[in-house]
Amino acid sequence: MKISLTPDLHINQFSGATITELESGITNGMVDKKGESLYLTQRPSVDIFEDAGTFIADTKGRGIFYWEATDALYMVNNGTLYKDSQSNVLSTALTSGVRKCTFQVLDDTLILIDPENNQAFTITSGDTVTEITDTDFPSKQIPAIGLADGGVSLDGYLFVMGEDGVIYNSDNGAPSSWSALGYVGTDREPDAGVYLGTHHDNLAALGASSIEFFYNASNPVGSSLARRQDVAYNIGCSSGESVWEEGDRMFFVGVNYSGALGVYTLENFQVRKVSSSTIDSFLTQAIVKDGFSTVGCGLSAGGHIFYLLTICSTPDSKSAHITLVFDDSTGLWGEWDLDVNDLDKFPLIAWTKRGGSIERPGEGILINGDMLTLNDDLNPQDTLLGSNYIEDGYIEAGYYESADENGTPIVLKARTGMMGGGNQYKFPKSVRHISDQTESAQNLTVRWASERNSFNTGRTLDMSNNNKLTRLGRFIRRNHEIEYSGTEPVRLEALEID
Repeated sequence: MKISLTPDLHINQFSGATITELESGITNGMVDKKGESLYLTQRPSVDIFEDAGTFIADTKGRGIFYWEATDALYMVNNGTLYKDSQSNVLSTALTSGVRKCTFQVLDDTLILIDPENNQAFTITSGDTVTEITDTDFPSKQIPAIGLADGGVSLDGYLFVMGEDGVIYNSDNGAPSSWSALGYVGTDREPDAGVYLGTHHDNLAALGASSIEFFYNASNPVGSSLARRQDVAYNIGCSSGESVWEEGDRMFFVGVNYSGALGVYTLENFQVRKVSSSTIDSFLTQAIVKDGFSTVGCGLSAGGHIFYLLTICSTPDSKSAHITLVFDDSTGLWGEWDLDVNDLDKFPLIAWTKRGGSIERPGEGILINGDMLTLNDDLNPQDTLLGSNYIEDGYIEAGYYESADENGTPIVLKARTGMMGGGNQYKFPKSVRHISDQTESAQNLTVRWASERNSFNTGRTLDMSNNNKLTRLGRFIRRNHEIEYSGTEPVRLEALEID
């Protein structure tokens, strides 16, 4: 009998934002294909290339953006804007906070939007940072209108949505200038505005109970936008911080008409739910009942697109409890964590987008302000300061060596789920792994739990040969778990039980 090592996430029990009993699922792994066979391997490795705690006492990562016009990184940590590194303060005009900030580019201006503090700033290529204070800007009106998450730069206009569900626009080509008539309401449903994003050159307005779309109708007076009459949805967005835009696609935690939460994707103007029933229950209880919050982000690596959803508690600062990961290439859910620089989850807040024609690696910022990039080199080890951020041309090629080439092995786990039909006892003779053999001796730990008892401490198999475990006792139903933290990449297909 073969037991697949490429299971989907299935939760049996949970408490708050903690899974207390996991039926099946993968931790720190991804599923790929070799020929016609699916196999399990380690998630892409990362490098923490900047430790925010080196420069900042109260670290709260909130946003990151690469601007091609200046060939520089911009990041927000707490109430400060930095350029290239968190050792280089660009502006302290921001207000302290913990929630995600977003960036938009309009012509030769970078715009920073902080919905938590209802502020927006323009940034010139010469590093002049100026708050938008026009009295027609929603948060500067009397009475003030709070900002929803997100924002859009389209056809020369900067668009933001208020918590009142109204979309406001700047004057054309002038993100600091706003007019009294520059707005359009999202009044298909009388719900609050949650997130404003782009979708195929349209604006997607995500409200608390609806999704509407707008296009540039070039109206001569008032807003240039017009609502699309052919498409809309009675599905809301639970939190603007859960939204991640990946090109013309959008992932978010949504809420259906009856109030249950789930994870959805918006693609080609179609909304599709991608979460399972047990994940829906987990999110609904944790967020609606227990008051946890979510932060969504994502990245591409190894030919896969991953949506990362971190469940947080948010007092004075965000504290990550678990990071769930959806692999859009396979449709499977799993869990990721980190074991470098005192991190134990994978709380990714934001990831840079590719800008213009320059080919470059992406960078991200974590909940604690640490900045990371992907190694994506098929070496299953996370590193700390293994690829220090160095401006091109300042060090002769070949004269720089990684600060931590060995790194920390990624701990890969997979729990298969219960197997064994009928009420008769089964007497397994042996169990072995079906996989490519490693070049050197590497230990794979195999554990099992029968009849929903606790898992045993496990026994090891050497992945460099085809050995097997015997003397396995008896069971009616049994769940298996494997764990691997070796230094070589692996391709695990199944457990074989005789």
